[in-house]
Amino acid sequence: MYPSSGMATKVRAPPTEYASPGANPTLETIEYVRTILRQAEVPVSRNAILRELAAWNHSTTRKSLNAALEFLGADGNVAEGSKGLIWVPEASGSLLEAIRQSRRL
Repeated sequence: MYPSSGMATKVRAPPTEYASPGANPTLETIEYVRTILRQAEVPVSRNAILRELAAWNHSTTRKSLNAALEFLGADGNVAEGSKGLIWVPEASGSLLEAIRQSRRL
């Protein structure tokens, strides 16, 4: 609730989980990365994702790409293996919990 005195009170913003200096992907970048991974039939490397984004006239930094992948991976939608990144369809509750407790991308 806002104070009725008309004076703004200093409220500290909550800490961010994925955003960091130099690594703040736009929603557009996140959606493009999601599309690339969903359409891929085989695991995709980060370099391949960056090349595809560039082909779509949408460039981003590797740092922002990693933040987007971490954001998508937090809900278990992205997995990384030795051959690259893959899109993971909705995970069950137990699988999602195992993913959350594992090492991040």
